[in-house]
Amino acid sequence: MKHILTKITLAAALVLGASGCNMDLRPYSVIDPENALETYADAEKLANGFNVHIRSLSSGSIIYSPELQSDLFHATSSFGNRNGLVYRWTFTSSEGIFESVYLACYSAIANANYFIEKAASIESRVAGDPAFADTWTEDELNLLKGHVSEAYFLRAYAYSILVDRYCDAYDEATAGNENTGVALSNRYNPTSDKTQYPGKTTLEASYDQIYSDLEAAQENIGLLRESAAGSLYVTEDVVKALRARVALARHDYAQAIQDATEVINSGKYELVSGTDALNQLWTNDNQAGEVLLQCAVALTTEMPSTNNANYLGYNYQNDVYSPDFVPEKWLVDLYDDTDYRRQVYFRSTPVQIGGITTQEPVLLFNKFPGNPALMTGESDYNYVNAPKPFRLAELYLIAAEAYLNSGMSNGVQEASRLLNELQGRRHSGWENVGYTQNQLAGEIADERVRELVGEGFRLSDLRRYGNGMTRTEGQLSSILYLPGSNTTELFRVNDGDYRFVWAIPQAEIDANPNMRQNPGYTNSNSNN
Repeated sequence: MKHILTKITLAAALVLGASGCNMDLRPYSVIDPENALETYADAEKLANGFNVHIRSLSSGSIIYSPELQSDLFHATSSFGNRNGLVYRWTFTSSEGIFESVYLACYSAIANANYFIEKAASIESRVAGDPAFADTWTEDELNLLKGHVSEAYFLRAYAYSILVDRYCDAYDEATAGNENTGVALSNRYNPTSDKTQYPGKTTLEASYDQIYSDLEAAQENIGLLRESAAGSLYVTEDVVKALRARVALARHDYAQAIQDATEVINSGKYELVSGTDALNQLWTNDNQAGEVLLQCAVALTTEMPSTNNANYLGYNYQNDVYSPDFVPEKWLVDLYDDTDYRRQVYFRSTPVQIGGITTQEPVLLFNKFPGNPALMTGESDYNYVNAPKPFRLAELYLIAAEAYLNSGMSNGVQEASRLLNELQGRRHSGWENVGYTQNQLAGEIADERVRELVGEGFRLSDLRRYGNGMTRTEGQLSSILYLPGSNTTELFRVNDGDYRFVWAIPQAEIDANPNMRQNPGYTNSNSNN
């Protein structure tokens, strides 16, 4: 098998969603790479693929796998081992989720690389070939620059996911060490020459690459569109939001504060409030001014079957719920009765597990119930909602945490103010709390859970906090898979456990002599 970083060809760019195909074969319908970008119409078609990549990187197992691995959910006794290896932390370097996420990221990077290089050649040909220059207008050349910015954003987004999943938490003392980062592949260069396969860089270099790409993304994205709430496409504010997220992980608190507060203070977005508005946001994908980027979804076939990991498991015919995973008791207890999110994010209902229906209700995770407009029939509970990878609420939390850790004289005051602003929009009758410095770290961490649960952040948050991970008491022990009703502490993973970082896929290790496996994992390659 060719290694993952170089088996992505232009066929993957133009026949999206075909990752299960033999990528060494080019379908008849695919344009040859040499001629795939000749006109602005070609550029538009290829740029539409960027949006499909962003949607796929913001949904499905990329999002729910790290949540299931964390301390947020318990498996029920009828979960059928779906997502079981990740949930139980018994995975190896051959885990399919690790390979599919890795492949999705590097597929996006390859397509971005191709576009960036071909666009540069277009500009060169326009400058030197008058006949070719006549096929492009000045407006089209400016729009092409904007699409190049989209390509840089896509590459940065994919690298940010790779760093988040396959690298350890940032530590200034070790971030410059060899093999702590990801493989940087910034040329479109499909090849069978293994000497050219990239190996890992340092973590510092990986973050530098993301910053560089985001700077390039910000340069001309405004030539395409202005930033606005509910955008279906990348805007300058979306670029800032990703940089703020990455900067927080990098402990670059000044950058995180700058980007997050610029978006917050822009006046273009507003936190919604009340159960009706939150229901519109999460059920009907009516973002109501709070979402910076909401991926376009017109057909259910355009999305993975669910963002849901069978959190609900509703059987329309029998009118029963049979979920694979239920929220932990501590999670549902984190929301008080005045919190609108408790009413929207959770559904109280008896459940049927192993053919037996419980007498008492259980709170099921209901954040992704499925947009009725995307259902193909009354009984089609497919749980498809438009992904919302960048929201204003996350930027409030990023800015609050960055202010707290910045050492600035007004850091505690600003962190408290931002946290109160968010909580005031999510609670009825909220009265501002004068949080102390000692209270803020725990309260910000709790608020990240309340707000971002189910969106793929929890595992990296746990790694960043350095507190390990513990699954504790379930809501109803009789329906849970392992270990039984008499155990209160179900599962503990200590801080520093190598499994907080996902393995480099075995297929990549086997084929790439320059790749090193992440510490703790064993494989057949002597480069390990």
